[in-house]
Amino acid sequence: MKKYLILLSPIAYLSLATSAFAQTPIGNPCGSGEFSALCMLQAKDLGGIVGSLLQFIFVIAVIVALFYLIYGGFRWLVSSGDKTQVAAAREHIVAAIIGLVIIFLSYFLLSLLLGFFGIDLSHLTIPKIPGAGT
Repeated sequence: MKKYLILLSPIAYLSLATSAFAQTPIGNPCGSGEFSALCMLQAKDLGGIVGSLLQFIFVIAVIVALFYLIYGGFRWLVSSGDKTQVAAAREHIVAAIIGLVIIFLSYFLLSLLLGFFGIDLSHLTIPKIPGAGT
């Protein structure tokens, strides 16, 4: 009996579905509304978006590492002298510090490398290939 119910339930569900008529136009999404700013983007704006996204990712990574550091400190405080819990908390703190060092070094090296080529991280521009269209 269970086999029949398993087979009949999808059939019953699909037979009760209403028809969808997609013939009416939905209008221009680039008019006025929430997404109108996205419609004004051009290919030359891509570099600024990528630069802002990289900075945002770096900020989020620093915030996560700091919370991880605070979490390790909190675990150390509540360990009540237990050596295994203190060791685990110490590992959290060391991992957070190593993460912060890696984040800052990667930001420094990226800024140094882009500065060597004369590119600013906050205003990236996508280079154009000569003779590749417009």
